[in-house]
Amino acid sequence: MKNGGGFAVADSFGILIRHYRMKVKDDLSLKQLEELSQVSSSYINRLERGEKTSPSLPVVFSLAESLEIPYSVLMATLFQTSESNGQPSISDVLIQSNFFINNQELSKEARSILIMINEFLVDCEWNTNTKVKELYMLSEMLDEFKAAI
Repeated sequence: MKNGGGFAVADSFGILIRHYRMKVKDDLSLKQLEELSQVSSSYINRLERGEKTSPSLPVVFSLAESLEIPYSVLMATLFQTSESNGQPSISDVLIQSNFFINNQELSKEARSILIMINEFLVDCEWNTNTKVKELYMLSEMLDEFKAAI
């Protein structure tokens, strides 16, 4: 829906941008994304936090191109549609869905941490050489999650 020259975006839009910036693009900084997209880092930060909810189409396309997100994925998030070409990943489901714990909706911060925990579990090596370190890292993320809910 139109909103002051841009489009009103779903809460998951910022989470998706942050997910691609941090996970897919290997911890790309806000400043680096600014240089790639020509969108100010403060504006990107406000989009990620959900404070800005009406980016223009040129901003959306620039971010999508810079993060190598298919336009269709980003646009689907904009309009909260759930069309997909196949089964969604767990990260996609976490990004595009709202969840409740104890009858309270998870905040954006808590959802972001939950996505980070999921990706960590999928990506960790979990062998005898790494298990202790990875268990500690997981416990730190769980502490962050508990603090966010």
